[in-house]
Amino acid sequence: MSTERLLEMHGVTKLFPGVRALSDITFDVRAGEVHGLVGENGAGKSTLMGVASGALKATEGRVTLSGQHMDGDPELARDLGLAIVRQEPALMPDLSVAENLYLGLPEKLRPSLSGLNDWARELLKHWSNDVSIDPRDHVTMLNPEQRFIVEIVKALECKPKVLVLDEPTEHLAAEDVARLFERVRAVTARGASVVYISHRIREVQEIADRLTVLRDGEGQGTFDARELSEDQIVSLIVGGDLDRTFPPKAAPGHKPTVLATQDFSGPGFSQVSLQVRAGEILGLAGIDANGQREFMRALAGIYRSEGHVTLTGEDVSIRSSKGAKRLGISYVPGDRHREGIFPELTVRENFSIRSPHEDVRGGLISNRAEHGRTVEAIRQFAVKTPDGETPIQSLSGGNQQKVVLSSVLAAKPKVLLVDEPTQGVDVGARAEIYKVIRETAAAGVAVILVSSDQQEVAGLSDHVAIFSRGRVVDMLSGDRVTEDNITSAVLKSTQERDKHHTAVGAFWKWAAGNAAPLIMVAAAILLLGTVAGIWNPFYVSPRSLTGMMTFAATLALVGYGQQILMLVRGIDLSVGPVMGLSQVVASFFLLSDLGTMSQLPGWVLMIAVALVVGFVNWLLVEGLRMHPMVATLATFMAVQAISLILRPTPGGMIDGDIMMALSAKVGIFPVTFIAAVIVAFVLEYMLYRRRVGVSLRGLGSQQEAARTAGIHPKRVRLLAYMGCSVFAALAAITMMGQIGIGDPRAGLSYTLGSIAAIVIGGASLFGGRGSFIGALLGAIFIVQVNSVTVFLRLSQEWQQYLLGFLILAAVALYSKSRMKVVQS
Repeated sequence: MSTERLLEMHGVTKLFPGVRALSDITFDVRAGEVHGLVGENGAGKSTLMGVASGALKATEGRVTLSGQHMDGDPELARDLGLAIVRQEPALMPDLSVAENLYLGLPEKLRPSLSGLNDWARELLKHWSNDVSIDPRDHVTMLNPEQRFIVEIVKALECKPKVLVLDEPTEHLAAEDVARLFERVRAVTARGASVVYISHRIREVQEIADRLTVLRDGEGQGTFDARELSEDQIVSLIVGGDLDRTFPPKAAPGHKPTVLATQDFSGPGFSQVSLQVRAGEILGLAGIDANGQREFMRALAGIYRSEGHVTLTGEDVSIRSSKGAKRLGISYVPGDRHREGIFPELTVRENFSIRSPHEDVRGGLISNRAEHGRTVEAIRQFAVKTPDGETPIQSLSGGNQQKVVLSSVLAAKPKVLLVDEPTQGVDVGARAEIYKVIRETAAAGVAVILVSSDQQEVAGLSDHVAIFSRGRVVDMLSGDRVTEDNITSAVLKSTQERDKHHTAVGAFWKWAAGNAAPLIMVAAAILLLGTVAGIWNPFYVSPRSLTGMMTFAATLALVGYGQQILMLVRGIDLSVGPVMGLSQVVASFFLLSDLGTMSQLPGWVLMIAVALVVGFVNWLLVEGLRMHPMVATLATFMAVQAISLILRPTPGGMIDGDIMMALSAKVGIFPVTFIAAVIVAFVLEYMLYRRRVGVSLRGLGSQQEAARTAGIHPKRVRLLAYMGCSVFAALAAITMMGQIGIGDPRAGLSYTLGSIAAIVIGGASLFGGRGSFIGALLGAIFIVQVNSVTVFLRLSQEWQQYLLGFLILAAVALYSKSRMKVVQS
């Protein structure tokens, strides 16, 4: 092993408000070595690597990567050869697998976007020839194991000099762990180095050359990985000897049956007959995806099921998670980040949210009762937090898990379902969680446990059901509940991990894709047009169609701007007043008695005014941290006030030549409509085939992952806000051909219309998803609905009915399809 140091950190200290996360850490990584980094959750491991990767800036100390000083710049770290695989993959869920791989690589290694899917498919084959990941799928469609594989492939293809792996095997099957270790050895064989962070000490000892121990943000020394025993490493991690034995199991004796299933079946499992008694823990074991986790989620009401279930001797029907909770069945999810915590809420809110009835006094939530219960839970479960008002996302994984567990138990369940109770949790917190689970069972609660750690299942469970291919193939009890017996029973049932996940119907997978909204809206336009044309032939006359296309062009253009902004999770309520102000400005300059050169400042000023408004909106949102709706509502009122000051009443006739140019047609097609169509296709091309489009979607999909990929959030949002306002000004130009006068109120209806158009066209209010062609179709549909109600002699209410129905249908279909693919 070389003595060359690729990564050096000297005297690194990192302070957060009220917390010293790192204190005077010195750490180095040599070329050709695997350097293990171990410690409890909250010890500072991820923070230390955050400083190394440039995601965090050290308060004190010096970081050197490949001989160059680092100063909190993730792009520089990546350019210098550092790649990191995080515990929670830094992927953008609304982007495809191929696009995530593209953005994850340094710019010099990126291919052309035109052949992206084929390139990504070859990259995935570097991991395994039979990898079951389609590069065209959105990341949101992947299961946890597949997401980690994509993240690892992305990091390996960067050809890093220093590769950081943060808990890389938590979701990997045994064969994929073996593949990972092969790749790690290949990385070090070419002279690069690997920092391996894991709670699995045996793993670290197997793969690492040296290991460094952190405790409470302080270094406890660097050692040869094979010189220390497992117990010695644990002692260094926790600061003393740790009783690693599991709590005593339930004493033998007859206990009443709390929960029993008979011929219970659901997605991924069938004909399961089990029972669990009061005071006992029933473990479910087997190779993952063989039905045990699906069985538990069906009991929790998350998956649909059929068969017989009895609770305390009575037949019950579990149709939903709410119904399960009402029956006294509570569930602790295994995916803590996605299903367990509410990251934006406090510890108190996360604790009380599952049992709010306990805090009701006189029909209202009592803050005093809620605070008291939270304080007691923090004490009882030894949660390390400054207080109950601390955001839960700032806590370590082990403490987050304790809060989730305490929250579930606060509902006083009869049956407790626990999925992966200690996944991603340090050794100290594990012992405390084991104690809580056993004490819960001793209090008379029936506990069902699923864990991928066979030692954990054996140490906690009184009985263990072995699952294989969706069925229970063996039951272990008493002295037979050992890790060896569980492993033996599992291996005798099946030698391979079944990697399937619930199949999603072709329709739902299609509905979750990008093309579905376009086809839906296009079909709605054709259907509505056909019905209206049959009812009243004048509807399809050239004059009628030309008029609709003229109005659709204006709505589409302002919709494009709104779409750009909504891609990055923004919204602009000021587009209507901006259109009005642009029209008012034009009414002072674009006059018939002024020459072309005298009119030029008017054109420039229209765009300049829009740019100023866009910049102000961005400044309010990014600089003052105002919510986009609040910020743009403020500019809505300010811009509208300016327009009314300049033109209290409509006035100022636009030059007739300009009006004629804007009203020009090619056949029955207005020139403005043709321009709007061309712009839609150009923007759509840029959205999927140019980096600017991928950056917009990536930032809206997941900001932190986008920032890690080298996308600058502030710059991209500035582009989006100013682009939105410019398109509002362009829409105002087309509107001049319809109004011909400076009217400050002319654009007001376009604010809500632009939002409706892009939502109908497939945009997500949460960012990352949208289509400019969809915005064009949405604009056409809205104008068409307004026209149809006139031709069919319907009341104005029908405009709102039809638009409201399609908006609800579009959002409902997308939400349902998204839920289907996420749960698959």
